[in-house]
Amino acid sequence: MRSANLAFAFLLAAGGACAASQVVPPAPLPFETVNLRTVVDSCSFVPSTVRVNMVGDTLRVTQVLNQCFAPGTPTTVDIRLGSFPMGSYRIELYQGAESAGPPERLAFEVRGLVEPAVFPPPTRPLTTYTGLWYTPSESGWGISLTQSPTYGLFGTWYVYDAANRPEWYTLQEGRWTSFTTWTATVYRTSGPFLAAPAFDPRFVMIAPVGTATFDFAIRPGLESRAQFTYTVNGVTGTKSIERLFGI
Repeated sequence: MRSANLAFAFLLAAGGACAASQVVPPAPLPFETVNLRTVVDSCSFVPSTVRVNMVGDTLRVTQVLNQCFAPGTPTTVDIRLGSFPMGSYRIELYQGAESAGPPERLAFEVRGLVEPAVFPPPTRPLTTYTGLWYTPSESGWGISLTQSPTYGLFGTWYVYDAANRPEWYTLQEGRWTSFTTWTATVYRTSGPFLAAPAFDPRFVMIAPVGTATFDFAIRPGLESRAQFTYTVNGVTGTKSIERLFGI
């Protein structure tokens, strides 16, 4: 273990190859994923040994280093710390065990979103609905939702058309009508062949074809499900969906 620490110290001394770590994003919002961006030695760094523990308002990032006789190539990595409520936080980054030496220390603050002073206040969700949603008994179609720290949602909806051919829609320009209900416009897009010699934006066509509503309200016995209602080209339907992958 000592040789690994000496190798890292040698790397730090070799022309300043390792820059100071940083918090990404530098001024996170609630709901937003916070990462620690740091430079590691590609020989001694072992990703599976990285651990993040929180004590009070301090996040301790530790790792177990490989024993290397010579330093490897410097590599930049992002270590996910999580998402946090409003407040001030500190980070202690240890190269090796906590007893190996003084840690690198950083600090960051999570601030609330600045919103217009209007009454009633804007409707917003209380959690994030980012993830891949589907109906388990209906393979082949699904919806990917991405929610921003500013509460906006963007959706990609992939389905089959009446001729059993794959078709894609996007869900945009949405708004929260309650803290668990989001309604958006459904768009169909077409464009040039991906492998064409040059991308010609003149062939990109986007047209609104309907609306979609997600109801994330929790119902007894259906706690992990949401209701998806749509109207596309005059066809209306409702699906019960659940999250396959997500936060």
